[in-house]
Amino acid sequence: MSIVTRQGDRGTTRFFSGEEVSKSHPRLAAYGTLDELVSALGLARSLCAAPAVQGTVHALQLELFQLGTELATPDVANAPMTVEPIAAAHVTALDMIATDLEGEMTLPRAFVIPGSSAGGAALDVARSVCRRLERCIAVLREVEGYDNAEAFRYINRLSDVLFLLARTEEFAAGVDYDTVPRRKDRST
Repeated sequence: MSIVTRQGDRGTTRFFSGEEVSKSHPRLAAYGTLDELVSALGLARSLCAAPAVQGTVHALQLELFQLGTELATPDVANAPMTVEPIAAAHVTALDMIATDLEGEMTLPRAFVIPGSSAGGAALDVARSVCRRLERCIAVLREVEGYDNAEAFRYINRLSDVLFLLARTEEFAAGVDYDTVPRRKDRST
């Protein structure tokens, strides 16, 4: 079986549940952005030095495949596989990760400019993609009536966790936010 189907040559694709739609469909924008997020997390994981961060990122990548299946299957009843929606337990798990990470660090007192470490910067890129995914899901809710509020909460919480993982990675790399140069006052 070849990966080349040629179906996309017409500007259409199929959901897992079989419906053929235009590649401009908002659901494709959502799960395409999710795919980009999973890839960005893979790059971040490969650049991170802290084993705990790598493990957490890998677990998040696996969990995002569950959301991807949900987003790619508007008609769950006709899906060729079982679709397990993101649930409140997933959000609670992210809350626990955030609480644990916050307990292990002092958060920067100012805006963070990404780039203090390769792994941290890559996690900040993933966080930005995650925020875009959140906007795509908001559009999907408004246009198509996508109604999994827990999935929306999950993505919102995930961006917070990615911020914290980036700071954790930077801390492991020796970044000290108290010594990061601040912008000079230009009024003098």
